[in-house]
Amino acid sequence: MYINMNCKNKCAFITLELLLVIVIASIILISSFKIITNIYQNAKTSQNISISQLDLLSSRIILEKNPNYINNLSFKNNNLYIENSLFLENISNFKIQNKQNFKIISFIYNNIYKIKWVIKI
Repeated sequence: MYINMNCKNKCAFITLELLLVIVIASIILISSFKIITNIYQNAKTSQNISISQLDLLSSRIILEKNPNYINNLSFKNNNLYIENSLFLENISNFKIQNKQNFKIISFIYNNIYKIKWVIKI
């Protein structure tokens, strides 16, 4: 009888250990998944911000190097075109102000960034 009781205690203890291992492993897996998902979302957001900044910077450089393109800019359907070729997408509130030696181009990009370029002509 003593041997049978000892075996039951060992089985109960082993079952308890197994249950604890499963619970701890589940917590670690869920936490790891949440962390990986968070890292992925942050990387995706950073990538989108970098792409937007690159688009804006390259567009500004094109206009600075070729100021005559400014006169050919047209705004249709929230897009900016140069001679009917797509130049920038997702633009709103587009304005060009003519000054004596420069032009001021202002707009909102991707409904987030308020952009104001001063380009010497």
